[in-house]
Amino acid sequence: MPQARLRRGRAAGPQLLHAGRRRAAHARARDRTFDRGGRPATPAAHRQRLPRRRRQHPPDPALRRARSGRGRPRAGRGAGDPGDLRRARREPHRRARHRRREGRRDAAPLRPRRPARDDAAARRLRPGGARQSAQDLPRRQGLRRDARAAAAGGGVIDWGGLVGPAWAAPGRAHDAVDGVVPATVVRPGTVEEVQAVVRAAAEGRQALVASGRGAHLDLGAPPARLDVLVRVDRLARLVDHQAADMTVTVETGCSLACLAAALAAAGQWLPVDPPRPEDTTVGGLIAADLSGPLRASQGTVRDLLIGLRVVGGDGAVIRGGGRVVKNVAGYDLPKLHVGALGTVGVIVEATFKVRPRPAAEEAVVVACRSAREAADAALAVRDSDAAPLWLEVAGAGGLPEGPGAGAAVVVGLGGIGEEIAAARACVQRIAASLGLRAVPVAGGAALRARLGVFPVEPAAAVLKAATLPAAVGDVMERIAAAARERGTGVRCLAHAPSGVVRAAVAESHAVAPLVHALRPELERHGGSLVIERAAPAVKAGLDVWGDPGPGLPLMRRVKAAFDPAGVFAPGRYVGAL
Repeated sequence: MPQARLRRGRAAGPQLLHAGRRRAAHARARDRTFDRGGRPATPAAHRQRLPRRRRQHPPDPALRRARSGRGRPRAGRGAGDPGDLRRARREPHRRARHRRREGRRDAAPLRPRRPARDDAAARRLRPGGARQSAQDLPRRQGLRRDARAAAAGGGVIDWGGLVGPAWAAPGRAHDAVDGVVPATVVRPGTVEEVQAVVRAAAEGRQALVASGRGAHLDLGAPPARLDVLVRVDRLARLVDHQAADMTVTVETGCSLACLAAALAAAGQWLPVDPPRPEDTTVGGLIAADLSGPLRASQGTVRDLLIGLRVVGGDGAVIRGGGRVVKNVAGYDLPKLHVGALGTVGVIVEATFKVRPRPAAEEAVVVACRSAREAADAALAVRDSDAAPLWLEVAGAGGLPEGPGAGAAVVVGLGGIGEEIAAARACVQRIAASLGLRAVPVAGGAALRARLGVFPVEPAAAVLKAATLPAAVGDVMERIAAAARERGTGVRCLAHAPSGVVRAAVAESHAVAPLVHALRPELERHGGSLVIERAAPAVKAGLDVWGDPGPGLPLMRRVKAAFDPAGVFAPGRYVGAL
């Protein structure tokens, strides 16, 4: 009996094992759900965490029977003929057709309504009998046909058809970019119109230069060619201002004066102060990398810019950065456009981080005997507890009003009354320790604005030298000595903490000799000398930018990637980019 039991136990072992496997399979089947087509679906515990999907309809048995005819012999052929083993045509599912109709019907309300003028323009450009998909962007097909016809046939592009007849006109003398008059001036009013203009220019190989109000078009080298000047001053909306997050998004045709007025209502400001803020647009601020005395404490545009929208060389909108301060996603494309003079795209929108506006401003002027002494005093103030809001060093005649004909240090202070009083006392102690006298001046903001407009008197050219902050005094003395040797006058003003020195040259005949004398020495010590402003006749025989260094091949590759047709401001940037 025990042996029989043992044999039965051995025989029952495999059966129990198979039964256990079956029970496990049934348990897994209970945990799994199936759709109506009999296909395994996601378990219910997981399905509720996924987004809802469109209901899947069961397959039609009629279609299943139709597909089962695959490989049937056709008439006139015998069974087994390899020619009969062709792939049967798959009939479309009637539910799929129904869903496609639903998609078209649901997508129709998403189509934006076009103005009547654009409808008429699209009808003129659309060939008879042509059909366009309801999913296509409005006006795109017609505008591409217009640009393509101009490129292929060599005709004139109808710029008025792209931006409206009232916003396109022939170029005139006051539209010149460094002496080059454009053939056409267009003023698009929307980002879509900017895209259409860029697309037409690229396909027609028309060179364009983007501009706001034209206040800084004399920066850089003259363009190699110029067919159309694109003024974006109509793109001037304040898109978004998050006062709590201290960010602002604005279209690039907005002037800095208008932006400052909007931010002042919240007690904030964009702390950049280039000259002529009423004529300087946000796009010009970025493209020309403009700055003023505030760069000593607030930085430059690169430090405040956190997001951009740019129209690229193919007419597509490129987005870089974001609308939050702590944005670290993707490449830092906004920095690429700072100071590029519009050679890699047309900037249409920008996002900045803003800061609280100081309650008050004051200035302290320290009279010095030489530019070198003034530069040393400025560095002492920079490294002290005064925490200056801005800090300028002026050579002889560099101040709009100042202590006689000598050099001076101008220290800007900002904050509440107690902060300004403590900083003023600190500056006075430093000046006394150097044997100098510090004089407080009321209206620090007004003096800062006057310092931003340099030079006050007309000059033949303005040279911009970049060096180390510790060498600012020596560079100012060297520029003054070189000007005296060539029989001309020069006035210097320097941003001491950043090492930027500007020199206004009085006589045009002395500009080229000064550049040839100063540039090699500065470049040998890692600096640079750029002709910032000069008449076209003066720039004609000079290299505006100087030695581009080993980075020029990389810059050419970047230019080719963002502007393959070479239509954005050709020849204006370093290395004739």
